[in-house]
Amino acid sequence: NITSLTMINALPLSRLGCVRKIYLFTTSSRNFSIPTRHSRHLPPSACLSIDHLKDISQEVLSSSPGSLIPYNKSERDDAFHAWGVADTTIQKVEWLIRGYSAQVLNTQMQKEYAVKSNEDPSESIKCILDLIQKVETEGDIYMKLRNEMRSQLNLNQKSEQDKFFDEYGDQETDTDSQNFPEIDRVFASPGQTIGMFDTLLDTISMATDSNTPVMVGNIFDRINKRFELDGGMAFNVNPNTVPTQMTYNAALRAIANGDNTGEKTRDHALMHAFDIFHLAKSAEKKKCINAATYNYMVQIIAKYVPPSEMCGNLANAFWNLAKEDRVVDSNLMRTMESVNCGGFEKYETFIDKNISNKDIEDIPKAWKVFEKSLRYNEEDNTY
Repeated sequence: NITSLTMINALPLSRLGCVRKIYLFTTSSRNFSIPTRHSRHLPPSACLSIDHLKDISQEVLSSSPGSLIPYNKSERDDAFHAWGVADTTIQKVEWLIRGYSAQVLNTQMQKEYAVKSNEDPSESIKCILDLIQKVETEGDIYMKLRNEMRSQLNLNQKSEQDKFFDEYGDQETDTDSQNFPEIDRVFASPGQTIGMFDTLLDTISMATDSNTPVMVGNIFDRINKRFELDGGMAFNVNPNTVPTQMTYNAALRAIANGDNTGEKTRDHALMHAFDIFHLAKSAEKKKCINAATYNYMVQIIAKYVPPSEMCGNLANAFWNLAKEDRVVDSNLMRTMESVNCGGFEKYETFIDKNISNKDIEDIPKAWKVFEKSLRYNEEDNTY
C-alpha cells in the first residue's frame, strides 16, 4: 500500500518525472484523503546536500557548450518553444541555486529549511553566479544558432523568388504568401529566470561587503535588459523575465545591509538604490511597490546620507509615498524612528507626533490597506 506521497528534496522534479506543480496527499488501505493544499504554498525544492550540490554543479558547469539548451528547428520557432526546450535545465539550475542560498544564514531558503551550515557565504554567491553565467552562455548559443538558421532560410527563399522574377519578369505576386522567417524577432534568451536572480539577490543581501552596491547595480542592469527584450512594461507577459516584489526589494535590502566604507561606496549605493526604486515605481501596474520597498529605502537614506536636514526630508518623503500607496507597516514605523537627522527639529517633531510610542494599530487604516496583500509572501514581511 502507498502510505504517503510527499515532495522530496533529494532530486529536482525533472529527475522524478514530475511536473512543477503537484498535489500532496496521503492514502492508505482504509481511507483516502483529497488534497486541500496546493504545492505552490510549499517551499520550492532545493538541493540541501553539499555533496550533491558540488557534484551536480560540476556536471552542469563542465557540460559541452550548447548541450544544456540544444537548438532544434521546429515549426513553432518562437520564445514559447525556446523556453520549453530550456525547462529541464532551468529546473535543475534553480534547484541548485536554492541549495546554495540555503547554506547562507537568514536567506529565505535557509529560513524555509532551517539549514545549519559552515559554508562560506561568498563561496555560495560565487557558485550561484557561475551557474547563472553558464545558463546565460547556453541561452546565447541557442539564440545564435536560431538566428543563423533563420537567416539562411530567409536567404534561400529570397533566392527562389529571384529565380521566379528572372524567368517570369516583375509580375504582381502575393509576397505575404511567401511566409519568410521573421529573422528580426527578438526575445530574451532562454535560461536565466527571474527566480534565479531573486534567489541570488536574497543571498547577496545576507553576505554584503563594500562592493555590494556595484554588484547589485550590474545584476539589475541584466534583469532590466531581459525584461525590455521581452516587451517591457507594455507587452512583457513572460513570467521568467518579469521582476517581482522580491527582485526589487532584495536588491534594496542588499544595498541597505552593505558596508558604508567611504564616499565612493555611498555614491554607488544611493545611485543604484534610487534607480531601482524608480524602476519599481515605473512598474506600478505590476504592483511591485510595498512596505518593504519603503522600509529599505529609508534604511538606505539613514545609512548613506549624513545626519542633516536633507536626511530627514528624504525619509519624510518616502513616508508620505508609503501613505499614498497605503502600505505602511510596523517595520517602516520603527525604521523612521531610527533615522538620525542631526537634530533637524521639524523631523523630530513629526516623529514624536505621528510615530513614537505608537503601534501599527494606532495609525489610520487608510495608510495600511495594502500592508499585507502586496507582499511577495503575505505571511512574511521581508519582501
